[in-house]
Amino acid sequence: MSVRINVSLPEDTFEKLCQEVGPRKRSRFISTAIERVLRDKRAERLAAEYREAAAEIRRVNTELEGVIGDGID
Repeated sequence: MSVRINVSLPEDTFEKLCQEVGPRKRSRFISTAIERVLRDKRAERLAAEYREAAAEIRRVNTELEGVIGDGID
C-alpha cells in the first residue's frame, strides 16, 4: 500500500534528481533513500543506547569492585 504525500524540494535538488532518475522512477528512488536514512538513524540511535548501557555497566562494576573483596581475607 502506498500513501500519497506532497513534498517540497529545493529547486537545485529537484534538478539533480531529474538528471539521475527518470520521471516514472522518482517515487521509488525517494522511498529507497528515505528508508536508508531511517535505517541509518535507527542504527545510530541503537549504537548510542548500547554505549550508554555499556558505560552504566562499567560504572556499576567499578562500584562493586570494592564491595566484592570486602570481608574475604
